[in-house]
Amino acid sequence: MGKDHPGIVFFSGGTALAGLSGRLAEVNPECSYIITTFDSGGSSAQLRKVFDMPAVGDIRNRLISLADTRSPEKAEIVKLLATRFPKYGDKAALTGELQHLANGTHPLMENLSDVVRKILSDLFALFIKLAGDEFDPANACLGNIILAAGFMVHKRVLAPPIAQFSRLIRARGIVRAASLDSGHLAVRLQNGEIIAGQHLFTGKEVPPVPSPIDGMWACSGVNDPWPHSIHASSLAMMLIKEADLIVYPMGSFYSSILASLTPKGMGQAVSRNPCPKIFIPNLGYDPELLGHDVPLQIEKLLEVLRMDSPAEIKKESVLNTVLIDSVNGYYQDGLNLEALKKVDVKIIDRKLVSDKSDGLIDPDLLAPILMEFARQEEF
Repeated sequence: MGKDHPGIVFFSGGTALAGLSGRLAEVNPECSYIITTFDSGGSSAQLRKVFDMPAVGDIRNRLISLADTRSPEKAEIVKLLATRFPKYGDKAALTGELQHLANGTHPLMENLSDVVRKILSDLFALFIKLAGDEFDPANACLGNIILAAGFMVHKRVLAPPIAQFSRLIRARGIVRAASLDSGHLAVRLQNGEIIAGQHLFTGKEVPPVPSPIDGMWACSGVNDPWPHSIHASSLAMMLIKEADLIVYPMGSFYSSILASLTPKGMGQAVSRNPCPKIFIPNLGYDPELLGHDVPLQIEKLLEVLRMDSPAEIKKESVLNTVLIDSVNGYYQDGLNLEALKKVDVKIIDRKLVSDKSDGLIDPDLLAPILMEFARQEEF
């Protein structure tokens, strides 16, 4: 392969992969993460409304999970970038805190070097100038604000602020946005209902969907569920091209995994790389998986992966392995092992759950397994 470490590419978002990404960062800096940018709720909604930009919360979350905090200053930077303002804070008071950050006088900046303090304070100052009175800082994450300011500095391009953020925290891995387009997600339920806006179907900000999700697509806004073409980032497709292993990991099934695969061109890029591709179904509860046993999850995954050209993209070119733990794992709507055996993919059954992982996948067990796969010791 000509590399010190195998290149593993994860399609992910959210927090489900935080433990695994941190664990892999210790042994393999060649891991890459292609992150969805469609979140439409929480503080992301505020930033998207003000700047008409892709959501950056999942990008910030993944970068922080990759941070090297052995240096005291790096730990202080991570602390600042991970800080979130109170959800119901007073707007004037929180704006005052932002101003302290812009002046470099905030307590969170006390232990930062002059160089780092200057970089961050300049970005906070720019953010205040551009956002004006329209932005309410309540519930805002400071890392998201820094990424948003960088996005505007670099003429609405995400890669440079992601790279700067990575350097500030010495991220041990590569993070790329799945798409640079400012899109949203819409789903159709089995009962015929159509929901536009990711935050309305994840079960986190509103009650879980009452009927199973039957399909998902990109749309232009939370008030417009009509399908809208979203294109894959060229930098993300470059990572796919060079991967030694492609992983569709645990995480919110529709809003994280499938969302990161939805941009046009992504499935085609995956199909052109002959490396192994592995799906790791969720353990535990995911509101988005109502009515989805594991064979149905595979069906939906393949549907999205082949969406670019169903006639040309063969199933085996985008998925060839499913990793399960049939002994210790609890699969929300069933593993359905008999049906799973009839699916035309290789099933690998390994111990993924430990006594300390509370029924979820233990990163300490999964990380070495994925390293085996990436070195093609299992294939």
